[in-house]
Amino acid sequence: MSEPSAILIAPHGSSGALQALMDRLASVGVEVSIVDEIGAALELASHQDPETAPAILLDLREAAPGDVEDQKKAVDIIRRTLAAMPDVQPIVITAQGEAPLIVACLRAGAGDVIDLQLEGTATARAVVHRICQRQATRARERHVLAQQRGMIEDLLKDLIRTERRSIDAEERLAARSRTGEITMAEIRPPSVLLIEHERTVADELADLLEGAGVATYAYVTGEEALREAETLASTTGLDLALVAAQLPGIDGLETIRRLRDRIPGLPAFLVTSVLDADLAAHAANLGVVGYVHKPLADVEQIVERLAQLARESLQRTRESLYLQRIKERHDRVLARYRALPRET
Repeated sequence: MSEPSAILIAPHGSSGALQALMDRLASVGVEVSIVDEIGAALELASHQDPETAPAILLDLREAAPGDVEDQKKAVDIIRRTLAAMPDVQPIVITAQGEAPLIVACLRAGAGDVIDLQLEGTATARAVVHRICQRQATRARERHVLAQQRGMIEDLLKDLIRTERRSIDAEERLAARSRTGEITMAEIRPPSVLLIEHERTVADELADLLEGAGVATYAYVTGEEALREAETLASTTGLDLALVAAQLPGIDGLETIRRLRDRIPGLPAFLVTSVLDADLAAHAANLGVVGYVHKPLADVEQIVERLAQLARESLQRTRESLYLQRIKERHDRVLARYRALPRET
């Protein structure tokens, strides 16, 4: 390691025994820069390689050993220094290094203490050298840890991408096996469960959604949709429920509530002829993602929004499936690893 360097933080400047110590350190190859506040020390240190970072010297000559308030001030200075420069181990310089003050400084995070009355040039140089070595070792360790963390993150990203490709391939192969098709089946499109008793509204919405690439399953009553919903969700999949608030039989809000019981997390969108405060409050409590008022003013814009909601819901479902399958595979690998005999 090259000769160490140091930065002395002396708010009132260096003089007397302190200046003499700085001069002696310089005479034995320790380059010392003197600043009056932590910010200036941070600026100087930021221009140096972390592995050759200077030792930070704190001028605490005014701290009286037996004065509790002075000890608190010393502790506060050390902590503020560490908050600004968390990678250093500050060296405290005192005029009288008695035990209570030294213990308080070390507990606050100081790396060492130099007593101007007791310690000479060789000791001070050794302390600075030792602290610089510690800081360099810690910097190397942090660098290695950062590299390892980056490697692990890259490996995990590659693993997730590989798992996704594998899962997609398995799904396609499974679909090919079920249908007997020669070409691989594509991943399903987003799908909407439409419950609307007004035939003209239902037909228009269904046609436009299908035209936007969204598979649409239309029902006139909530009861009819509820009978088929679980089967649809487990076979073709459902990504969004588009429900009229005013329905014959059970109303739209109750239909949404029962759908959620059967298909947890299914997003719902409300179509209503009448919007009042009670309806809005109940819809919000059910977690309805949006609503429109009939007659529908801009159907194409509404359909575009519905298609986007369905696509986002489908993507969330795929992400959840990917993560679940990856977790299951990792659990199996970990189980086999834990079953291996331990070295004795």
